[in-house]
Amino acid sequence: MAKRKENGAGTFRRKGSNWNYQFSYKETGSNERKLKNFTAETKEECLIRAEEFLAELTDGSERIRADITIPDIMKDKYDNDFAKNHTAEQGYMRNLNLLKQFEQYPLSRIPIAMITQEQIELFLQSITNYSDSVIKKLYGLLNSSFRIALDKGIISDNPMTIKELRRPKTDKRAREVKGLDVEEQYAFLKALQEYQVPPGGNDFRLQLLIELYSGMRMGEINALRPEDIDFDIGVVHVKRTVALGLDNKLFLNDIPKTNNGMRDIPISGQLKDVLTEALEEMRDNPIGVIFYNHKADKLVSTQQVNLFYKRILDNAGIEYRGQHSLRHTFAARCIESGVTAVVLKNWLGHSDIHMTIDIYADVFSKMDNDAMEKFDNYIDEL
Repeated sequence: MAKRKENGAGTFRRKGSNWNYQFSYKETGSNERKLKNFTAETKEECLIRAEEFLAELTDGSERIRADITIPDIMKDKYDNDFAKNHTAEQGYMRNLNLLKQFEQYPLSRIPIAMITQEQIELFLQSITNYSDSVIKKLYGLLNSSFRIALDKGIISDNPMTIKELRRPKTDKRAREVKGLDVEEQYAFLKALQEYQVPPGGNDFRLQLLIELYSGMRMGEINALRPEDIDFDIGVVHVKRTVALGLDNKLFLNDIPKTNNGMRDIPISGQLKDVLTEALEEMRDNPIGVIFYNHKADKLVSTQQVNLFYKRILDNAGIEYRGQHSLRHTFAARCIESGVTAVVLKNWLGHSDIHMTIDIYADVFSKMDNDAMEKFDNYIDEL
């Protein structure tokens, strides 16, 4: 790995059970380079001690620049984006949670002007245990912070432009996205029908059925209002979702989860029966939604429905794979019935068709095999 000619650029070597880090530095006003060593149990601890030493060499004006960390820069950016409505409340909360995740790492405590290529490389190697989506977000956080620091003159060059500092890949196996097969779906519906809600307990059966027959996300279902259901033209208008706000309270978010989140979903015969029952059972509430937690006087959370769904699956003897599996079940039944990927993309609210094809590749593949069998049968009959 190429070393940058600056204070702190150095090499590691083993010293017993510890690591030794030797680096060169120049004192302010001197052209003579000197060597310094630090020994610690981990490489990151060596680098932190080295940067603390180098920070002591700076004068007052340099120290102001050196004190700024990546969390300092990104918190200002997130606050500014939120204040200017570039980021909605839900997105702002996701950004803050990502920043909290990053702050668990030693790199977050090192002034950005002091961060070296070696330190970034160690950080990138340490996050491969996350999923690719989380890695992408953390890598993007680094990119943004160094770009902002360069624009503001906090740093003189951007280490993230170095080719060696590529975004890492996860070492986790891709999580299998799986809905209920036909047999499991029958067992689920039977268990749902037979389930006795405990006295004083919440009943979320209708929400689960709507997800099964529409593919809507649970947050979207819990945000439905009567005017969103149009039986005349036979569609459900998906316009909003239930989200978690800054005060950790649920609120109706009129901004969809994805660019294609606002959409119309056709009402099938099964879905029509469930929606009709839901409208008949709806009680007045201050937000005007169909499903409302009247006992707690607040919106219904996805987590509440998740726990209810798990109890149903336990009774049915079906492995719990997350309540989102009902959305995948809807998609699988659609593909099996001949619904094209383009149409399904629109119903599910995916941002592009590649996402739909990638998520349900195994179902599409199975249908491809069935199509070949139909083709063979057709040729044989000619």
